[in-house]
Amino acid sequence: MMIRLPLLQSSASRFVLALVCSGSAMPALAGSFTVPPATGQQTVSGSDTGTIDAGATLNTGSSASIVWNGNATTSPGVVITNSGTITSTNRTIDTTGAFTGAFTLNNNAGGKVTSKDDAFRINGPLANGTVIVNNDGTISSQTGQALDFDKATSATATVTIGNTGTISSAGSDAIRLGGGTIGITNSGTIETTSSGKRAIKFDTASNFDTLKSLTITNEAGGVITGTDDAIKISSKTTSTAAPVISITNAGTIQSKSGGQGIDLGDIYSTNATITITNQKTGLITAADNDGIQGTNGVTINNYGTISSYYAAGTADTQNNSAVKVSGDDQGQAITLKVNNYAGALISGAYHGIKATGSDDNLIVTNNGTIEGRNGSGVNSNGTGTLTNYGTISGTFDPAASFGDGDGVDFDHAGTVLNYGTIEGLGSKGIKPGETTPSTSEGIAIGGGVITNGDAAHTSALISGANNGILVDDSNSGDAYAAMSITNYGTIQGLDGYGIRYVNSGVDPTKSLTVVNYGTISGTTYAVQMGNGNDLFVVGAGSKVVGIVDAQGGVDTLSLKTTSGVLDFDLGQVGNAATYRHFEEVVTDGSVYLSGTSTFSGTLNMGKSGSFGLNDLYAPDAHFKSEAGSTGPRGIWGHGTIGSLDAVDIIIDPSTGPSNATATIAVKGDVSLTDTSYWANINPDGSSDLIKVDGKTTLNGADNRVFVAGQLEWGARYTLLSSAGGISGTFGTLNTYGPAYLFIAPELSYDATHVYLELERNGIAFATYAATPNQRSVAGALERAGIGPKKTSALYTAFVTQSLGDSPSLALSQLSGDLYATLPGQMATENMMVNDLILGRLRQAGYTGAKGAEAALGAGGPARAYADPATPGAQAFKAIKAPEPGPVWTTWAQGYGQWLSTSANGNAAAADTNLGGLLIGADLSASNWVLGLAAGYSSASTSADAASANTETWRIAAYGGTTFDAIKLRAGASYGWSSIDQSRFVALTGESPKASYNGTVGNLFAEAGYTFAFSGVALEPFAGIGWTSVDLGSFIENNAPIAGLASTGSSFDTAYSTLGLRIATSFNASGIVVTPHASAGWRHAFGDVTPQTVLSFINTGTAFGIDGLAIAEDSIVGSVGVDFAFSTGATFSLAYEGMAGDGTSYNAGKATLAVKF
Repeated sequence: MMIRLPLLQSSASRFVLALVCSGSAMPALAGSFTVPPATGQQTVSGSDTGTIDAGATLNTGSSASIVWNGNATTSPGVVITNSGTITSTNRTIDTTGAFTGAFTLNNNAGGKVTSKDDAFRINGPLANGTVIVNNDGTISSQTGQALDFDKATSATATVTIGNTGTISSAGSDAIRLGGGTIGITNSGTIETTSSGKRAIKFDTASNFDTLKSLTITNEAGGVITGTDDAIKISSKTTSTAAPVISITNAGTIQSKSGGQGIDLGDIYSTNATITITNQKTGLITAADNDGIQGTNGVTINNYGTISSYYAAGTADTQNNSAVKVSGDDQGQAITLKVNNYAGALISGAYHGIKATGSDDNLIVTNNGTIEGRNGSGVNSNGTGTLTNYGTISGTFDPAASFGDGDGVDFDHAGTVLNYGTIEGLGSKGIKPGETTPSTSEGIAIGGGVITNGDAAHTSALISGANNGILVDDSNSGDAYAAMSITNYGTIQGLDGYGIRYVNSGVDPTKSLTVVNYGTISGTTYAVQMGNGNDLFVVGAGSKVVGIVDAQGGVDTLSLKTTSGVLDFDLGQVGNAATYRHFEEVVTDGSVYLSGTSTFSGTLNMGKSGSFGLNDLYAPDAHFKSEAGSTGPRGIWGHGTIGSLDAVDIIIDPSTGPSNATATIAVKGDVSLTDTSYWANINPDGSSDLIKVDGKTTLNGADNRVFVAGQLEWGARYTLLSSAGGISGTFGTLNTYGPAYLFIAPELSYDATHVYLELERNGIAFATYAATPNQRSVAGALERAGIGPKKTSALYTAFVTQSLGDSPSLALSQLSGDLYATLPGQMATENMMVNDLILGRLRQAGYTGAKGAEAALGAGGPARAYADPATPGAQAFKAIKAPEPGPVWTTWAQGYGQWLSTSANGNAAAADTNLGGLLIGADLSASNWVLGLAAGYSSASTSADAASANTETWRIAAYGGTTFDAIKLRAGASYGWSSIDQSRFVALTGESPKASYNGTVGNLFAEAGYTFAFSGVALEPFAGIGWTSVDLGSFIENNAPIAGLASTGSSFDTAYSTLGLRIATSFNASGIVVTPHASAGWRHAFGDVTPQTVLSFINTGTAFGIDGLAIAEDSIVGSVGVDFAFSTGATFSLAYEGMAGDGTSYNAGKATLAVKF
């Protein structure tokens, strides 16, 4: 029954009311209420509301002020709004059963909910229920929790807490949580001030199994503070629950004394998904413990600061890391993921990040800063995977007696990908249980993979105050596992090793691989590799400072090229050099080796490597290749090596810095299998050479020789010498020089050498001869090649012609066929001279003739003295004509000839242009004429790439007589010739020249019969002649290679002429015009082809050649006209020509005669 009290107006009534309300026996009031006026314990359910006005107080003493005693509606349910004070010496807000529905507490700014025990307790599972706390004021407890929701365990429960004010406990935890779905958003303060208590606690282990999600958001300005852990979450050890837990902090989460900022270390379920996000303004810290203790399923995303510290005086005993997991404490392996973003800081009084379990696994990505102030930046007693773009460091605390300051420390095998800086800044003291001082490493690890930088991060740094990287069992014993290190940046040990791998060699699975593209340095040793079968890769541009000691095992030094060619001083390899105790050097690219080396191991080209020898001297090194090439590989350059066992490689001594011919010297033995030997040769006779002091074995026909360059005829190139003997031969020979026409390179062998020479290939020179003359020259050249090579420069020039050259042209130009053609050209001139003298005899024979017959005397030479005058033409009327009787006549005849002789399929075509002058005097008496003549001529003859200039001086005697109509004429001439001849030979580039003398001689006779018919005079005639040309000896100059010599040559032939002359005269306006013409058939007897024998100056071999033949049968003729003027002057024009058998000439003359 509800008791409604009347409103009391008097002060006395208010006093009575106060007495009543303060009585402990006052019954609880049910339903909605407002304070004031309501007093006493209020019970709510359904959709009841309660309001405590500002300045009002609801205080029930030792009983709960507000009791939720029945199911509430789902919306809005019970709503309590406090702007005043709600208090109790017991619990202030409590529940009496397992109710459901919604319950909302709105504690406004200035509002207080305080209690001695819990300020607000849910004392039931809250199945399908919702509790909402919106606190802008103060919720506090003296001895209990401010909010105790530990019993709200239902998986369907929902708890939402929003705090901008203060939620605190002075005697216990500030907030305890149950199950279901929980959300806490704080921008105020959640704290406990009681020793050893937590701000937010979830540690009833069974509750974890009903937890669906827990979201804690600590906004900027929010503070969550515990004297033990600030936040604690636990589960049963057997839990398999899979809640989603998210803690986001932009404010401060802190433990002020002995706990962690966030403690998740008692969560045993491996199915939970837990995310901690510390924003840029966030701070998660612990004054004397770990900042965060994690568990399985935890991912930490840090943009702010996570830190840990220790209590004064505990420097030697503290082990407070900023972030920690401890699988050993849980009895299971824990994997923790930490992402530390740019600008963020993880700083531990001990380690920055620590995994204490031997099977724990850290997965860390760092773009900010992680530091261990008396330990490692990142430390795992198990394993880890670290990707670093920021800075990770470890150092020692000066206040501590011991500090092991490593940048990263993984006791077991791990993976470190560093693109930033990892530093061990120093250590101090001796670790408990050990006898030697601790050292500081950039990375201490048990094995695995370390990558320091890449091509885009060459500034990556791993640095240790003592050692850059130490790989052992964390206690100076053998490494936990094999180790692979790739370096693009810098790895340095400032007072120790750059890299040290501890390995006694007992376990064959343990080895060290180092791939260096950057710098590795140590004070004495850059790298100490242990006694396994180790690999060190020297990358292009890499550097080591200190010794790289492979120590025991079978160790390999790999010379790595990424592109182009790596230059490497092999003098750095040897047991007293930089790279020590390596058994093998390998490469998969192209490496130039230089220096002087004591290395006595193997240099292996592998399946795709090449070694270039740049004046290398390594007399103890064994070079080899492996079967099964996957790319071009070989050995090239100049140097000295110990031995060579080559399979399927290219050997090319001349490929190298100078690209000149070079020698590969081998102190021991050589074995070649399926190998290509590229030999470069020079015309000077030098060549590449493999010089072997031991024995050489050529295994199989697949060994090939490739030759580049122009071989010198007559030179023998030594491609391989082997003092210990040669077994086997090369299979094939391929050349890349000129494609010779008459010779081919061949390999030859003796007991200790392989030679290369040019040999005749069986193709005869005459194969390219197109004419008999060319065949004759080809034969002379063939004969010149009998005997030792290179005795004849001419033979060498011809035999070394290659594809694209013209041996036919060379044979033609070498033949000098103009020397054989020239006598025929001179003989043809002789015949014309004979005709000129016969013309004078004919002219003299018709002197004094009357009528038409007188016209047959036209066309002769110009006469200096006149015939008796005739009525029609008196030369000089003022001079009386001589009386009949002996008459002396002098005369002169100029002449020219253009002779063209076509090629005859043997000698080249020739053209001769000449001009000359004959001067004579004769005596005419009765019917006889006797005379003498002398003359000079100059002729120019040209043929293909050759020419001759001939000057001839002649004398002649002639005579004739007349018996009525019968005319007899005869004569003889003799001349002396001087000849200058030149030609061009493209084969040798020479222009041979010769000057020599010769003589010419002629005998000739003619008979004619004269008669006239109707004013026209006719003279049939028959002639016979003999002409002879004798040429002297000569030796061409200006051509030591292609020059020719001759002992002289001669040519003579007889010929006959049958023909008819015709002439007439008539008077035209006082001028006597005399046309005249002749035509005849000329036949030469005997050999009409001039021949000569020549010999090469250079070889001494002779050959015979034929020139162009004179015409055997030809037509000769002339046509002309004389004009006799009344002044006594006569002007004559005439043409003479010949054609036959491919030969023709044209001659013209013009005569002006003045009689006086």
